[in-house]
Amino acid sequence: MHDVLVVGGGIAGLTAARDLATSGYSVLVLEARDRLGGRTWWKQFPGSDRRTEMGGTWFDEGTQLNIAREIQRYSLPTVLSPAGQDFRVSLTGRSLPRSDQPVPREVRPDLDRALDFVVEQSRRVTFGSGLDSPDIRDLDIAFSKFIAPYAHPEIVGEYLSMWAAFAFGCDPSDVSALQVLTWVAGYDNTVWTLDDAPATKFAQGTTSLVEALASDGGAEIELSAPVAAIADTGSNIAVETAGGEIHTSRFAVLAAPVNTWRDIDLPVPADSLKARFAQEGLAGHALKVHALVDNVPEFLMASGWGGPLCWASEQANFDGGRLIVGIGADDAALDASDPAQVQAALRQWVPEATVRACHGHNWSADPYSKGTWTTYRPGQLARYYTDFAVPHGRLYFAGSDVARGWAGFMDGAIESGADVAAALSRLLRDD
Repeated sequence: MHDVLVVGGGIAGLTAARDLATSGYSVLVLEARDRLGGRTWWKQFPGSDRRTEMGGTWFDEGTQLNIAREIQRYSLPTVLSPAGQDFRVSLTGRSLPRSDQPVPREVRPDLDRALDFVVEQSRRVTFGSGLDSPDIRDLDIAFSKFIAPYAHPEIVGEYLSMWAAFAFGCDPSDVSALQVLTWVAGYDNTVWTLDDAPATKFAQGTTSLVEALASDGGAEIELSAPVAAIADTGSNIAVETAGGEIHTSRFAVLAAPVNTWRDIDLPVPADSLKARFAQEGLAGHALKVHALVDNVPEFLMASGWGGPLCWASEQANFDGGRLIVGIGADDAALDASDPAQVQAALRQWVPEATVRACHGHNWSADPYSKGTWTTYRPGQLARYYTDFAVPHGRLYFAGSDVARGWAGFMDGAIESGADVAAALSRLLRDD
Protein backbone atom coordinates (compact mmCIF):
# COMPACT_ATOMS: atom_id res chain seq x y z
CA MET A 1 0.00 0.00 0.00
CA HIS A 2 1.20 3.48 -0.92
CA ASP A 3 0.51 6.62 1.04
CA VAL A 4 -0.87 8.40 -2.05
CA LEU A 5 -1.83 7.24 -5.51
CA VAL A 6 -1.89 9.92 -8.23
CA VAL A 7 -4.05 9.33 -11.30
CA GLY A 8 -2.56 11.34 -14.17
CA GLY A 9 1.04 12.11 -15.07
CA GLY A 10 0.55 15.64 -16.32
CA ILE A 11 2.17 18.65 -14.70
CA ALA A 12 -0.37 18.82 -11.84
CA GLY A 13 -0.04 15.14 -11.00
CA LEU A 14 3.75 15.21 -11.19
CA THR A 15 3.91 18.33 -9.00
CA ALA A 16 1.73 16.68 -6.36
CA ALA A 17 3.76 13.46 -6.56
CA ARG A 18 7.07 15.34 -6.31
CA ASP A 19 6.00 17.37 -3.29
CA LEU A 20 4.60 14.36 -1.44
CA ALA A 21 7.58 12.13 -2.25
CA THR A 22 10.11 14.75 -1.15
CA SER A 23 8.16 14.96 2.13
CA GLY A 24 8.91 11.29 2.68
CA TYR A 25 5.64 9.65 1.59
CA SER A 26 5.36 6.71 -0.79
CA VAL A 27 3.68 7.77 -4.03
CA LEU A 28 2.61 5.90 -7.16
CA VAL A 29 1.66 7.77 -10.34
CA LEU A 30 -0.57 5.98 -12.85
CA GLU A 31 -0.49 7.55 -16.33
CA ALA A 32 -2.79 6.31 -19.09
CA ARG A 33 -0.49 7.33 -21.95
CA ASP A 34 2.88 5.86 -22.85
CA ARG A 35 4.46 9.22 -21.98
CA LEU A 36 4.29 11.83 -19.24
CA GLY A 37 3.20 15.43 -19.65
CA GLY A 38 -0.57 15.28 -20.13
CA ARG A 39 -1.72 18.15 -22.33
CA THR A 40 1.87 19.22 -22.93
CA TRP A 41 3.82 17.28 -25.54
CA TRP A 42 7.12 18.23 -27.16
CA LYS A 43 6.86 16.15 -30.31
CA GLN A 44 9.21 15.69 -33.27
CA PHE A 45 8.26 17.65 -36.37
CA PRO A 46 7.86 15.39 -39.46
CA GLY A 47 11.01 14.93 -41.51
CA SER A 48 13.28 16.92 -39.21
CA ASP A 49 15.21 16.78 -35.97
CA ARG A 50 13.18 19.68 -34.54
CA ARG A 51 10.46 19.39 -31.93
CA THR A 52 7.33 21.46 -31.49
CA GLU A 53 4.82 21.92 -28.68
CA MET A 54 1.54 20.15 -29.36
CA GLY A 55 -0.12 21.54 -26.26
CA GLY A 56 0.81 24.01 -23.51
CA THR A 57 3.63 26.29 -24.62
CA TRP A 58 3.74 29.86 -23.36
CA PHE A 59 3.87 31.48 -19.94
CA ASP A 60 4.73 34.77 -18.25
CA GLU A 61 7.15 34.55 -15.34
CA GLY A 62 6.24 38.02 -14.12
CA THR A 63 2.61 37.17 -13.39
CA GLN A 64 2.70 33.35 -13.25
CA LEU A 65 4.76 32.86 -10.14
CA ASN A 66 4.28 29.11 -9.72
CA ILE A 67 5.98 28.24 -12.97
CA ALA A 68 8.61 30.91 -12.31
CA ARG A 69 9.44 29.12 -9.05
CA GLU A 70 9.90 25.78 -10.83
CA ILE A 71 12.07 27.35 -13.53
CA GLN A 72 14.34 28.77 -10.84
CA ARG A 73 14.32 25.53 -8.84
CA TYR A 74 15.53 23.43 -11.77
CA SER A 75 17.49 26.14 -13.65
CA LEU A 76 15.41 25.51 -16.75
CA PRO A 77 16.43 27.63 -19.78
CA THR A 78 13.71 29.71 -21.42
CA VAL A 79 13.43 31.73 -24.63
CA LEU A 80 11.10 34.38 -26.00
CA SER A 81 9.00 33.73 -29.07
CA PRO A 82 10.02 35.97 -31.97
CA ALA A 83 8.29 39.34 -31.92
CA GLY A 84 5.94 39.99 -34.81
CA GLN A 85 7.22 42.40 -37.44
CA ASP A 86 5.01 41.82 -40.47
CA PHE A 87 1.40 42.17 -39.30
CA ARG A 88 -1.52 40.83 -41.31
CA VAL A 89 -5.22 41.09 -40.41
CA SER A 90 -8.23 39.44 -42.06
CA LEU A 91 -11.61 40.77 -40.88
CA THR A 92 -15.06 41.26 -42.41
CA GLY A 93 -14.07 38.84 -45.17
CA ARG A 94 -11.11 40.81 -46.47
CA SER A 95 -7.45 41.46 -45.77
CA LEU A 96 -6.77 44.76 -44.10
CA PRO A 97 -3.58 46.80 -44.14
CA ARG A 98 -1.92 47.06 -40.76
CA SER A 99 1.21 48.61 -39.41
CA ASP A 100 0.82 49.54 -35.74
CA GLN A 101 -2.98 49.22 -35.52
CA PRO A 102 -4.99 46.01 -35.04
CA VAL A 103 -7.97 47.59 -36.85
CA PRO A 104 -8.23 50.54 -39.27
CA ARG A 105 -7.54 53.86 -37.59
CA GLU A 106 -11.05 55.18 -38.18
CA VAL A 107 -12.57 52.45 -35.95
CA ARG A 108 -9.79 52.36 -33.36
CA PRO A 109 -11.79 54.60 -30.97
CA ASP A 110 -14.63 52.03 -31.05
CA LEU A 111 -12.20 49.22 -30.22
CA ASP A 112 -10.62 51.28 -27.44
CA ARG A 113 -14.04 51.84 -25.83
CA ALA A 114 -14.64 48.08 -25.85
CA LEU A 115 -11.23 47.31 -24.38
CA ASP A 116 -11.63 50.02 -21.74
CA PHE A 117 -14.89 48.32 -20.74
CA VAL A 118 -13.09 44.98 -20.45
CA VAL A 119 -10.41 46.48 -18.18
CA GLU A 120 -12.98 48.33 -16.09
CA GLN A 121 -14.95 45.13 -15.45
CA SER A 122 -11.79 43.12 -14.76
CA ARG A 123 -11.13 45.38 -11.78
CA ARG A 124 -14.20 43.86 -10.12
CA VAL A 125 -12.45 40.48 -10.10
CA THR A 126 -10.04 39.34 -7.38
CA PHE A 127 -7.59 37.10 -9.17
CA GLY A 128 -7.36 33.64 -7.64
CA SER A 129 -10.32 33.82 -5.26
CA GLY A 130 -14.04 34.47 -4.97
CA LEU A 131 -14.95 33.75 -8.58
CA ASP A 132 -18.35 32.49 -7.44
CA SER A 133 -19.13 35.64 -5.48
CA PRO A 134 -22.70 36.95 -5.99
CA ASP A 135 -21.14 40.38 -6.59
CA ILE A 136 -19.67 39.26 -9.91
CA ARG A 137 -22.20 36.64 -10.97
CA ASP A 138 -23.43 38.99 -13.69
CA LEU A 139 -20.04 38.52 -15.36
CA ASP A 140 -20.40 34.72 -15.63
CA ILE A 141 -22.17 34.96 -18.99
CA ALA A 142 -21.12 34.22 -22.55
CA PHE A 143 -18.33 36.53 -23.67
CA SER A 144 -20.27 37.22 -26.87
CA LYS A 145 -23.19 38.53 -24.78
CA PHE A 146 -20.92 40.47 -22.46
CA ILE A 147 -19.26 42.37 -25.30
CA ALA A 148 -22.31 42.72 -27.57
CA PRO A 149 -23.02 46.38 -26.71
CA TYR A 150 -19.48 47.26 -27.79
CA ALA A 151 -19.19 44.95 -30.80
CA HIS A 152 -19.94 47.65 -33.36
CA PRO A 153 -19.05 48.33 -36.06
CA GLU A 154 -18.78 44.76 -37.38
CA ILE A 155 -15.01 44.87 -37.68
CA VAL A 156 -14.66 45.60 -33.95
CA GLY A 157 -17.00 42.73 -33.09
CA GLU A 158 -14.94 40.37 -35.24
CA TYR A 159 -11.69 41.52 -33.64
CA LEU A 160 -13.09 40.87 -30.15
CA SER A 161 -14.40 37.46 -31.25
CA MET A 162 -11.00 36.60 -32.69
CA TRP A 163 -9.30 37.69 -29.45
CA ALA A 164 -11.47 35.43 -27.29
CA ALA A 165 -11.34 32.48 -29.70
CA PHE A 166 -7.54 32.63 -29.85
CA ALA A 167 -7.15 32.79 -26.08
CA PHE A 168 -9.77 30.18 -25.14
CA GLY A 169 -10.04 27.84 -28.11
CA CYS A 170 -13.76 28.01 -28.73
CA ASP A 171 -16.48 30.28 -30.07
CA PRO A 172 -16.95 33.39 -27.88
CA SER A 173 -20.49 32.24 -27.09
CA ASP A 174 -19.08 29.16 -25.32
CA VAL A 175 -16.63 30.82 -22.89
CA SER A 176 -17.54 32.66 -19.71
CA ALA A 177 -16.74 36.37 -19.76
CA LEU A 178 -15.71 35.96 -16.13
CA GLN A 179 -12.85 33.68 -17.14
CA VAL A 180 -11.73 36.17 -19.77
CA LEU A 181 -11.80 38.94 -17.17
CA THR A 182 -9.93 36.74 -14.68
CA TRP A 183 -7.04 36.44 -17.14
CA VAL A 184 -7.08 40.20 -17.69
CA ALA A 185 -7.05 40.74 -13.91
CA GLY A 186 -4.15 38.30 -13.54
CA TYR A 187 -2.28 40.19 -16.23
CA ASP A 188 -2.31 43.32 -14.04
CA ASN A 189 -5.61 44.57 -15.50
CA THR A 190 -3.96 45.07 -18.86
CA VAL A 191 -5.93 44.11 -21.93
CA TRP A 192 -4.54 40.88 -23.22
CA THR A 193 -4.06 41.67 -26.87
CA LEU A 194 -2.90 39.32 -29.58
CA ASP A 195 0.42 41.15 -29.63
CA ASP A 196 1.03 41.28 -25.88
CA ALA A 197 0.27 37.82 -24.53
CA PRO A 198 2.72 35.57 -22.62
CA ALA A 199 5.49 34.76 -25.08
CA THR A 200 8.10 32.91 -22.99
CA LYS A 201 8.60 29.20 -23.59
CA PHE A 202 11.04 26.47 -22.54
CA ALA A 203 14.21 26.44 -24.63
CA GLN A 204 14.31 22.63 -24.41
CA GLY A 205 10.56 22.11 -24.55
CA THR A 206 7.96 21.44 -21.89
CA THR A 207 9.56 18.03 -21.52
CA SER A 208 12.37 19.75 -19.58
CA LEU A 209 9.89 20.67 -16.83
CA VAL A 210 8.10 17.32 -17.01
CA GLU A 211 11.34 15.35 -16.67
CA ALA A 212 12.55 17.53 -13.82
CA LEU A 213 9.33 16.98 -11.86
CA ALA A 214 9.27 13.24 -12.59
CA SER A 215 12.86 12.63 -11.50
CA ASP A 216 12.68 14.66 -8.30
CA GLY A 217 11.48 12.96 -5.11
CA GLY A 218 11.49 9.34 -6.16
CA ALA A 219 7.78 8.73 -6.80
CA GLU A 220 7.03 5.50 -8.63
CA ILE A 221 5.58 6.00 -12.11
CA GLU A 222 3.67 3.50 -14.22
CA LEU A 223 2.89 4.34 -17.85
CA SER A 224 0.19 2.85 -20.12
CA ALA A 225 -1.99 2.33 -17.07
CA PRO A 226 -5.40 3.93 -17.71
CA VAL A 227 -7.59 3.87 -14.62
CA ALA A 228 -11.07 2.36 -14.86
CA ALA A 229 -12.33 2.76 -11.29
CA ILE A 230 -11.51 4.39 -7.97
CA ALA A 231 -13.15 3.08 -4.79
CA ASP A 232 -13.10 4.62 -1.32
CA THR A 233 -13.50 2.00 1.41
CA GLY A 234 -13.46 4.59 4.17
CA SER A 235 -10.08 3.43 5.43
CA ASN A 236 -8.18 3.40 2.13
CA ILE A 237 -8.46 3.85 -1.63
CA ALA A 238 -8.52 1.04 -4.20
CA VAL A 239 -7.71 1.93 -7.80
CA GLU A 240 -8.34 -0.50 -10.64
CA THR A 241 -6.67 -0.06 -14.01
CA ALA A 242 -8.26 -1.00 -17.33
CA GLY A 243 -5.92 -4.00 -17.34
CA GLY A 244 -7.38 -5.28 -14.07
CA GLU A 245 -4.54 -4.34 -11.73
CA ILE A 246 -5.57 -3.22 -8.25
CA HIS A 247 -3.52 -0.65 -6.32
CA THR A 248 -4.29 0.49 -2.80
CA SER A 249 -3.31 3.67 -0.99
CA ARG A 250 -4.29 5.75 1.99
CA PHE A 251 -5.36 8.64 -0.26
CA ALA A 252 -5.64 9.33 -3.99
CA VAL A 253 -5.37 12.37 -6.24
CA LEU A 254 -7.33 12.53 -9.48
CA ALA A 255 -5.18 14.76 -11.70
CA ALA A 256 -6.77 13.96 -15.05
CA PRO A 257 -8.64 16.51 -17.22
CA VAL A 258 -12.23 17.17 -16.13
CA ASN A 259 -13.56 15.98 -19.50
CA THR A 260 -12.22 12.48 -18.78
CA TRP A 261 -13.68 12.12 -15.27
CA ARG A 262 -16.91 10.61 -16.53
CA ASP A 263 -14.94 7.72 -18.06
CA ILE A 264 -13.79 6.61 -14.60
CA ASP A 265 -16.03 4.97 -12.03
CA LEU A 266 -15.55 7.47 -9.20
CA PRO A 267 -16.68 7.32 -5.54
CA VAL A 268 -18.65 10.52 -6.09
CA PRO A 269 -22.45 10.83 -5.81
CA ALA A 270 -24.19 11.36 -9.13
CA ASP A 271 -25.86 14.53 -7.88
CA SER A 272 -22.65 16.04 -6.46
CA LEU A 273 -21.09 19.21 -7.86
CA LYS A 274 -18.06 17.22 -9.08
CA ALA A 275 -20.25 14.78 -11.02
CA ARG A 276 -22.34 17.56 -12.54
CA PHE A 277 -19.20 19.49 -13.54
CA ALA A 278 -17.79 16.40 -15.22
CA GLN A 279 -21.06 15.72 -17.02
CA GLU A 280 -21.18 19.26 -18.44
CA GLY A 281 -17.51 19.22 -19.39
CA LEU A 282 -15.31 22.12 -20.42
CA ALA A 283 -15.67 23.97 -23.72
CA GLY A 284 -12.14 24.15 -25.16
CA HIS A 285 -11.59 22.38 -28.48
CA ALA A 286 -8.90 24.52 -30.07
CA LEU A 287 -7.07 23.77 -33.29
CA LYS A 288 -3.28 24.08 -33.15
CA VAL A 289 -1.13 23.48 -36.20
CA HIS A 290 2.61 23.68 -36.86
CA ALA A 291 3.67 24.19 -40.47
CA LEU A 292 7.02 24.62 -42.23
CA VAL A 293 6.18 27.27 -44.80
CA ASP A 294 7.87 28.94 -47.76
CA ASN A 295 7.03 32.33 -49.29
CA VAL A 296 5.92 34.02 -46.09
CA PRO A 297 7.40 37.23 -44.70
CA GLU A 298 9.90 37.13 -41.88
CA PHE A 299 8.33 37.24 -38.39
CA LEU A 300 4.76 37.06 -39.60
CA MET A 301 2.07 37.91 -37.02
CA ALA A 302 -1.41 37.31 -38.42
CA SER A 303 -4.90 37.40 -36.96
CA GLY A 304 -8.36 37.09 -38.40
CA TRP A 305 -11.95 35.91 -38.11
CA GLY A 306 -14.04 33.72 -40.37
CA GLY A 307 -11.42 31.16 -41.39
CA PRO A 308 -10.24 27.98 -39.67
CA LEU A 309 -7.32 29.87 -38.08
CA CYS A 310 -7.71 33.05 -36.05
CA TRP A 311 -4.01 33.55 -35.27
CA ALA A 312 -0.67 32.58 -36.81
CA SER A 313 2.89 33.51 -35.94
CA GLU A 314 6.45 32.54 -36.85
CA GLN A 315 8.09 30.63 -33.99
CA ALA A 316 11.31 29.42 -35.60
CA ASN A 317 13.01 28.82 -38.94
CA PHE A 318 14.95 25.84 -40.24
CA ASP A 319 15.80 24.06 -43.50
CA GLY A 320 15.21 27.33 -45.32
CA GLY A 321 11.55 27.56 -44.27
CA ARG A 322 9.64 29.33 -41.51
CA LEU A 323 7.85 27.41 -38.77
CA ILE A 324 4.39 28.94 -38.43
CA VAL A 325 2.14 28.08 -35.49
CA GLY A 326 -1.56 28.63 -36.07
CA ILE A 327 -4.48 28.48 -33.62
CA GLY A 328 -8.19 28.26 -34.38
CA ALA A 329 -11.40 27.93 -32.41
CA ASP A 330 -12.47 24.53 -33.74
CA ASP A 331 -10.21 21.50 -34.18
CA ALA A 332 -12.73 20.03 -36.64
CA ALA A 333 -12.23 22.96 -39.04
CA LEU A 334 -9.23 21.41 -40.79
CA ASP A 335 -6.85 18.46 -40.68
CA ALA A 336 -3.60 19.76 -39.18
CA SER A 337 -1.64 17.00 -40.96
CA ASP A 338 -2.93 17.95 -44.44
CA PRO A 339 -0.56 20.48 -46.11
CA ALA A 340 -3.19 21.52 -48.67
CA GLN A 341 -5.75 22.41 -45.98
CA VAL A 342 -3.22 24.23 -43.83
CA GLN A 343 -1.88 26.11 -46.85
CA ALA A 344 -5.38 27.27 -47.79
CA ALA A 345 -5.92 28.53 -44.23
CA LEU A 346 -2.66 30.50 -44.21
CA ARG A 347 -3.39 32.05 -47.59
CA GLN A 348 -6.11 34.21 -46.07
CA TRP A 349 -3.14 36.34 -44.96
CA VAL A 350 -0.32 35.40 -47.33
CA PRO A 351 -1.69 34.34 -50.77
CA GLU A 352 1.67 32.98 -51.92
CA ALA A 353 2.34 30.83 -48.82
CA THR A 354 3.42 27.25 -49.59
CA VAL A 355 3.33 24.54 -46.90
CA ARG A 356 6.05 21.88 -47.06
CA ALA A 357 5.04 19.85 -44.01
CA CYS A 358 2.71 20.22 -41.05
CA HIS A 359 1.36 18.42 -38.03
CA GLY A 360 -0.80 18.82 -34.94
CA HIS A 361 -2.66 16.76 -32.38
CA ASN A 362 -6.42 16.55 -32.02
CA TRP A 363 -6.80 16.80 -28.26
CA SER A 364 -10.59 16.50 -28.45
CA ALA A 365 -10.26 13.07 -30.07
CA ASP A 366 -7.58 12.06 -27.57
CA PRO A 367 -9.34 9.76 -25.06
CA TYR A 368 -7.13 10.98 -22.22
CA SER A 369 -7.86 14.69 -22.65
CA LYS A 370 -11.11 15.04 -24.66
CA GLY A 371 -10.45 18.73 -25.11
CA THR A 372 -7.80 21.40 -25.01
CA TRP A 373 -6.88 23.84 -22.24
CA THR A 374 -9.32 24.93 -19.53
CA THR A 375 -12.27 26.91 -20.88
CA TYR A 376 -15.23 27.36 -18.56
CA ARG A 377 -18.69 27.52 -20.03
CA PRO A 378 -20.95 30.42 -19.02
CA GLY A 379 -22.20 29.85 -15.46
CA GLN A 380 -19.72 27.13 -14.50
CA LEU A 381 -17.60 29.31 -12.22
CA ALA A 382 -20.70 30.40 -10.30
CA ARG A 383 -21.81 26.79 -9.93
CA TYR A 384 -18.55 24.94 -9.27
CA TYR A 385 -15.70 27.24 -8.24
CA THR A 386 -16.16 26.73 -4.49
CA ASP A 387 -16.09 22.96 -5.01
CA PHE A 388 -12.83 22.87 -7.01
CA ALA A 389 -10.59 22.14 -4.02
CA VAL A 390 -13.13 20.08 -2.02
CA PRO A 391 -12.17 16.36 -1.71
CA HIS A 392 -14.64 13.49 -1.62
CA GLY A 393 -13.59 11.31 1.29
CA ARG A 394 -10.05 10.12 0.57
CA LEU A 395 -10.12 11.27 -3.06
CA TYR A 396 -8.60 14.66 -3.86
CA PHE A 397 -8.66 16.58 -7.14
CA ALA A 398 -5.91 18.47 -8.95
CA GLY A 399 -5.22 19.93 -12.37
CA SER A 400 -5.20 23.13 -14.33
CA ASP A 401 -8.97 22.66 -14.81
CA VAL A 402 -9.58 23.15 -11.08
CA ALA A 403 -6.90 25.75 -10.38
CA ARG A 404 -7.92 28.90 -8.55
CA GLY A 405 -5.49 31.16 -10.37
CA TRP A 406 -4.15 30.57 -13.87
CA ALA A 407 -6.58 27.83 -14.88
CA GLY A 408 -5.73 26.75 -18.40
CA PHE A 409 -1.99 27.35 -18.00
CA MET A 410 0.89 25.22 -16.76
CA ASP A 411 1.08 27.65 -13.85
CA GLY A 412 -2.42 26.64 -12.75
CA ALA A 413 -1.49 22.96 -12.92
CA ILE A 414 1.54 23.55 -10.69
CA GLU A 415 -0.51 25.63 -8.24
CA SER A 416 -3.21 22.98 -7.97
CA GLY A 417 -0.80 20.06 -7.59
CA ALA A 418 1.19 21.88 -4.91
CA ASP A 419 -1.95 22.85 -2.97
CA VAL A 420 -3.25 19.27 -2.93
CA ALA A 421 0.14 17.93 -1.86
CA ALA A 422 0.28 20.43 1.00
CA ALA A 423 -3.21 19.44 2.19
CA LEU A 424 -2.39 15.72 2.03
CA SER A 425 0.96 16.20 3.78
CA ARG A 426 -0.87 17.74 6.72
CA LEU A 427 -3.34 14.84 6.82
CA LEU A 428 -0.65 12.19 6.55
CA ARG A 429 1.45 13.87 9.20
CA ASP A 430 -1.44 14.11 11.62
CA ASP A 431 -2.65 10.57 10.96
